[in-house]
Amino acid sequence: MSETALEAYWRFFETFNTRDAHAFSSAMSYPHVRVSWARAPVVLADQEAHALSVSWDAFIRSGWDHTVGDDPEVIGSSEDKAHIVGGWTRFTASGEPLLANRVCYIATRIEGRWGIQSRFGTDPGSVGDEQTENELVAAQERASGFLQTLNTGKGCFGQYMSDDFFVIDAGTVRRIKRDSDPTVAGMLEPKVRVIQSGPSSITIDAVENNHAALLYAIRRDDEWEMKAGSWL
Repeated sequence: MSETALEAYWRFFETFNTRDAHAFSSAMSYPHVRVSWARAPVVLADQEAHALSVSWDAFIRSGWDHTVGDDPEVIGSSEDKAHIVGGWTRFTASGEPLLANRVCYIATRIEGRWGIQSRFGTDPGSVGDEQTENELVAAQERASGFLQTLNTGKGCFGQYMSDDFFVIDAGTVRRIKRDSDPTVAGMLEPKVRVIQSGPSSITIDAVENNHAALLYAIRRDDEWEMKAGSWL
């Protein structure tokens, strides 16, 4: 299962380097959403919508020639979904690195085919510029509080969430408003760990028994807010 999900990961970079919008879009699962600390996510319904959103002009102007994916690690998987820790580096034609980023990819299998359905991006160029230990602990505590609140069904979900919270399931992306019930599984005593972090965002893996969640938190007003999540 994870092998085919990893094939989708590598196909993502192979098709990106073709500079062919439709080829690149064929590597995705839909609806597709890229979640970032820097901008509001846009949910793209299908391959045609994704192809229309893609351009290589800015990359080429920066001197970009090709992108190389980092060696990936599958940290959790189910029959139709895999959480993959990875990232990329952009290179010039002469092989000089331009920019690097760490990204968690959510691969899903829809109608028997694996593709990348969502990306949780860190901060481009920020490799090594991680949060302090206190901030990492604070983010983990926020993630635990969020999952525990979901588990009990009591408390204000909005105190942990961004204005919009995105739930990525195989073949669906749900946008949930602050202060409404996310209707996803909680955890009583989750084991949480930071997978990737940068100045503005953190990706957290949470596990309890046979259940796992990948949560993406962004920094706003000196507090960590849960922006998106995927459950296994």
